[in-house]
Amino acid sequence: MWVCIDCGERNTGTPDDCAVCHRPRPAPRAAIWEPPEPPPIWIPEPADPEPNEPPSRSRLIPALPIAVLIAALVTAAVMGGPRLLGPDRPAPRAAPVPSAAPTAPILEDDPVDLVTVAAAVTDPRAGDVADMLETYFTGINERDYRAVAGVLDPAGEIDPADARQMAAFAEGTSTTRDSDVVLVRLAEAASGRLRAEVTFRSEQEDGHGPPERLDETCTRWRAVYVLSTAGNTYRMLRGDATNEPC
Repeated sequence: MWVCIDCGERNTGTPDDCAVCHRPRPAPRAAIWEPPEPPPIWIPEPADPEPNEPPSRSRLIPALPIAVLIAALVTAAVMGGPRLLGPDRPAPRAAPVPSAAPTAPILEDDPVDLVTVAAAVTDPRAGDVADMLETYFTGINERDYRAVAGVLDPAGEIDPADARQMAAFAEGTSTTRDSDVVLVRLAEAASGRLRAEVTFRSEQEDGHGPPERLDETCTRWRAVYVLSTAGNTYRMLRGDATNEPC
């Protein structure tokens, strides 16, 4: 028997057409293969332990070190606290950086002389005169006009007791710094006085140069000072000088 796909008539026998609608009998379709259902998976059940069986040594031996390790870690955490646990561990100190080699100390009582005496000057009084010149030029450099006044003769061009004269001298040398002072000649002068010839260099601010070159900031001088004498003490009476730019 076969069923017509158009009218649903059941046909018997082997006719090629449907007895009702005369539609040709359809060709038989090939069977579709389907995989067989897989067999059930067998999972074995654990066997029941035999009664009174002693625990295996292979199970107890690994368990003992683990328990000891846990106990040791707990003890370390209690005794060591955060230092062993890590987060609050202080950072290691940096290695100290070696300091530079110490320099030789500067001795305040070991000054460098500003005034030198030329080798050609052999007069035994040259040392005392150089000391007087040292006081004079150092006083100008350090603006210590009291020290400068101490080597000026009151009978000379500048009276150290006259405040106005000393103020004018201080104003004229207020930016001056003298260097390279050399006593190049020392000779007798009239009335028991000495004649000291000195070369030196001065640096000063613009506007404080020599009268003929006020804007000059570096000048070389050759000065002749007439000195009064009283034993080994020398004072400046007056001076005269020539100059040229550095």
